[in-house]
This record gives sequence, C-alpha cells and structure tokens, in this order.
Amino acid sequence: MHPIRRAPSPSTHQLACIASVLVMSLICTAPALGQRETADRSVEIRLDDLPKPTPEVAALIRRGTVRLITGGQPTGDASSLPVGQRLAGETRFTFRYRYDSRAQWQTESRRNALSQTMVSIRVRFRSIKLISTHDIWLRSPPSANQFWDDRVVRHELDHVRISSDPRIEKHFLDAAKELEIIRVPLSSVAGRGGKIDNAKVQSLIEAGMKQALNNTTDYVRIRYRELDRLTRHGMLPLPDDVGLVDEP
Repeated sequence: MHPIRRAPSPSTHQLACIASVLVMSLICTAPALGQRETADRSVEIRLDDLPKPTPEVAALIRRGTVRLITGGQPTGDASSLPVGQRLAGETRFTFRYRYDSRAQWQTESRRNALSQTMVSIRVRFRSIKLISTHDIWLRSPPSANQFWDDRVVRHELDHVRISSDPRIEKHFLDAAKELEIIRVPLSSVAGRGGKIDNAKVQSLIEAGMKQALNNTTDYVRIRYRELDRLTRHGMLPLPDDVGLVDEP
C-alpha cells in the first residue's frame, strides 16, 4: 500500500458554472438606489441602501452569498420569451469546491478480460465543501421601499433557494463519495518504469470531482428551468404541492 498525501492546506478548484434565469419583462421604476460600478461594468446595488429584508430573506442572502446588480446586459438567452418581451432579471450562480483528501493504492494480482493489470485506489476525504455564490441581475430595479416585495426580486430569490439549498450540496457530496473506491488499469496511472505516478492519481481524482460538480450544476439548471416553467418565469405563484428541490 502506498499512501499519497496532499499538501496540508485544502485544495480548491474553481469552475464557473453559470446558469441564467429567464424572467418575463415587468414594468418597474428605476430608483435612485445607492450603487457602485463593479469590475464587469455592472452596478452593484448595496444592501445597506435598501430596507432590511425579512429574517428568512436575510438568511438566504448570507447562505447563497448573494450580490444584487443592475446595468449592462443579461447573459441569458431570451429566445424562449414571447416576441417583444425582454429579460427583467436573471440569477447567475457559481459553484466551486474545496476538499482535503488522502489516497492509497494497491496493484491487484489478477488481470481483467483485456489482460491489463488493475489498480485499486482508495480515497479518504478529510473534508469536502461546496461553495456557491450568486449574482441577481435586475434590468430596472424597483424602488427601495418596494424592493423586497417586487415580483422579479422574489422570483430570483426563489432561484437562489434552489442552488443554495443544503440538499444541493448533499447531491454533490454523494457524487464525490463515489470516488472513494476507484479501479483503473495500471497503464492509466503509471509513470516511467511502470510505477504509480502520484500526479496521475491526483489528476484522476480531480477529474472525478469536476464530473461531480458538473452533474450537480446540470441538476440545478434543470430545477431552474422547472421553476420557470411552473411559474411562467415568475408571473404565477409556485404551486403549494411543488418543492423547489427534490428530496434525496
């Protein structure tokens, strides 16, 4: 058994997986909110210049690391909207993960049907964390005193509820745990002289983590689209018997 130890500090891989939300255009008044321009030329709407949200919304904003922005152009595809309608808002989420792991490998004495020597790799995760951030883009922000009651804002916060739900992280963790036992041909992780290359083993683990993240991102995109379908992009309330995230 040969242990592969990672650096003491957790490894972080960032993958900007963006999902855009399409919302039907609504009539909104542009307020004189406190704003500042961001690096992407959008303008940040500062929470300090808005009335305090409800405790539930405040907790959601903290959990999802939500930033409110306006200005610039949306990134979503508006082709599904009726002719003449424009995007009134969209939610852009980014997932990244941080983990610390230790792997051990063992060459198997038996070969597979292709006469390849196989290697069994056991991965122990000391810690795994899925981190989400959100930008809620609003074409025409509502007035400050109506901000948290605005239909577009409420709909975009429903999207944040999906992607910041603890069950989404569990979806990712369950997918990552499938990497705890990996069985591959020796040739896929061997270096010079036929010995196991630690870097190749780590690359194999990283590839699995990326796939787990991609699968989780795809699942969230599906849930986003389902929310838009059920509510006609925020024009209708969500049915009482429908949850934003499926039970695991």
